[in-house]
Amino acid sequence: MKGKECAIVQDLLVLYEDNVLQEESRQMVEEHIRGCEECMKIYENGRKDLKVSDIQKESSEEEQADQAARIMKKFKKRMTYKSMSVLGVILAVIILAVAVTNEVCNRLSNNNWGIIGMVYTIPTDQIKITELYRLKNGDIYCTLESDKKIGIYQYSDFMIPEDEVDRNTDDASLEICFRQLTPWESGNHVKFHQMTAIFSTERLGVQEESGKEFIQRCSEIRYRGKTESDCMTIWKRGQKVEEAPEEIERKAIAEYVRNDQIEEAVRECEKLGWDSGEEIVKIYREDLNIRQTYSSGYDVRDSVVFSNNYETILLPQYEKP
Repeated sequence: MKGKECAIVQDLLVLYEDNVLQEESRQMVEEHIRGCEECMKIYENGRKDLKVSDIQKESSEEEQADQAARIMKKFKKRMTYKSMSVLGVILAVIILAVAVTNEVCNRLSNNNWGIIGMVYTIPTDQIKITELYRLKNGDIYCTLESDKKIGIYQYSDFMIPEDEVDRNTDDASLEICFRQLTPWESGNHVKFHQMTAIFSTERLGVQEESGKEFIQRCSEIRYRGKTESDCMTIWKRGQKVEEAPEEIERKAIAEYVRNDQIEEAVRECEKLGWDSGEEIVKIYREDLNIRQTYSSGYDVRDSVVFSNNYETILLPQYEKP
């Protein structure tokens, strides 16, 4: 009889441990295991096994969580590497695209301003010639006015084919170009609407090795806009140009002096029949900022010595604050 009761109690131990027995059955199990050594051992052993199982289960869950974390970490590393790789490729493509576009813009504009030049160069339809005179020495004095504010200007040397750089030529040309300031340049430059320029139309060259002299003459002066096709002729050989009045001549002589072209200032005074010493002293007295040094007026370039180095003299017409 006891064996049969033990069997029933042992079957109920799991339900007893889970606390799902009715109160009457629960009391019966408790009374039995208190008086039955064998069933008590089975009950206690069962509880230990249950605790170990729970611990193993918790440990297994922690290991799974750790494993999942490791997998996610590896996944993130791979994703980060892939993202960085993709970002690097995109950045390289952007840099290449900008470099190519910049080179294309340089070739189109020929002013070395690249993309900025294509965007900010002032086109010819916004430039007007307000003054154009010929000085006694043949130089061209002109004033250009822009609808947009000029921030940076650029002018060329005598533009001559490489094979004619040390030869006589009548086909040299000069160019000038203006552009607006970019937003990041605005605080570093003075802006203006007018620019006066004196263009030299002739220069004497001497080959250093042979001592042979040659003359290079300018046939055209142009304003260059955004591209090579966007050009405006300022002056061309054969064009009828008004002789400079006395006021303009004095301005030009003053600019020769300010640019250390003393010899040219003296020659211009002599051509006009003026006392060069008196005129130049007057300029020095009126403008204390002029460097009181005399220049030889010679410029060495590509094994050729030119007798002037002022292919273009620029006089920005700054706005009064």
